[in-house]
Amino acid sequence: MTPAGSGCRLRIVAIGDELLEGRTADTNSNRIQRALGQHLTRAHDVQVVPDERESIAAALERTVPGDLVFVCGGLGSTPDDLTREAVAAWAGVELRERAPLRERLQRRLRERGLPVPAGVMKQAQLPAGMEPLENPVGSAPGLVGSLRERTVALLPGVPGELQGLLPLVVAWLEERTLLPMVRPARLWRTAQVPESAVVEMCRPVRESWPGLRWSYWLTRWGVDVRIAGEPGSDAELDAAADAIDVALSHRTYAREMLPLPLVVQNELLKRGRTLSVAESCTAGLLGGALTDAAGSSGCFRGGLIVYANEAKQSLAGVSESLLVEHGAVSEPVVRSMAEGCRTRLATDYALAVSGISGPGGGTEDKPVGTTWLAVATPTATFAARYRFLADRTRNRALTVAVAIDSLRRVLDAADDVDPFRDDDFWARRR
Repeated sequence: MTPAGSGCRLRIVAIGDELLEGRTADTNSNRIQRALGQHLTRAHDVQVVPDERESIAAALERTVPGDLVFVCGGLGSTPDDLTREAVAAWAGVELRERAPLRERLQRRLRERGLPVPAGVMKQAQLPAGMEPLENPVGSAPGLVGSLRERTVALLPGVPGELQGLLPLVVAWLEERTLLPMVRPARLWRTAQVPESAVVEMCRPVRESWPGLRWSYWLTRWGVDVRIAGEPGSDAELDAAADAIDVALSHRTYAREMLPLPLVVQNELLKRGRTLSVAESCTAGLLGGALTDAAGSSGCFRGGLIVYANEAKQSLAGVSESLLVEHGAVSEPVVRSMAEGCRTRLATDYALAVSGISGPGGGTEDKPVGTTWLAVATPTATFAARYRFLADRTRNRALTVAVAIDSLRRVLDAADDVDPFRDDDFWARRR
């Protein structure tokens, strides 16, 4: 087998008509790249091809000996799942059935009381030269091995199955020294600040340590920053990291690969505190984000979707006079939503959001993107006005991220410390 070594080139082939027709987005390529991130392995290219033997073979033919090739999709049991056959034909090897795989598939179906569908047993077939990795989520195994002097990994296209198999593939590659040496790196996850601002905040540090490798990327919650160095450069990385800590300050919500809601969840669970939400413009997105991670029931009690004014009154206890005098998107109303939610659901903390996400509904004094957020704590209630400048989908996503990060700031400081700062990028003076 050809070692990938420090000069390996990662190539990804994503297979599926649904990707090319826009019915499904290719998120698997990103998952593969992230799984290999600690090795600082950058994809040389990503090819998206249809469910056709000729197209799959052509994509593989564009690789070269020594490449690390990930192929995702087409390992199921339907007639258009052709990856095994296409790869075997390209490599000039036979497809061979593995009896243990057949037995596992049959046992899995029996345990679920299901009949054996036509075609499912082709999942027990492997191109000669490859070995299976048991799928912890689905039925189709991952396949790894050496074909035509390339290291090849075949993974299912279902995102959950691919995600479950990736650690096994990476471990298999590491055991055979087929990945570059892990390089030391440091990570920051930030919220409430755009990428351009993060880059500018880090500019003096980058100029002081020009030999480090810098990466920035957008996430659901904000912007991530990573610096990396050569083996043995930990002292230099630590010095630069201290400077970045100062530059990014309160905008950093994690120094490891944890999503923002999980950071908040972990802190609430550690303290034995509870949370509820009152949502207008986000209509359930905030509660959904806060319950993405397993274990959220230990701290999240529930939410009120109060999209209409009548719901704000009947469910969150907002008075009609506040709505008439100030409007639904206002400081008094969002404060009342948070306090009413906290009282009615009997939680330690409550988040509330009310805004104009667009594309219509804006006015001269409350343009599209205007959003009020509030945090109610055991000792105080804080509120702030933001103006998000994107489309409806992005405005609502930013509202969710800022709301969760605002609670994170409270938990980092104290219940009586205002988490909203006038220098936050989308904040508007009250």
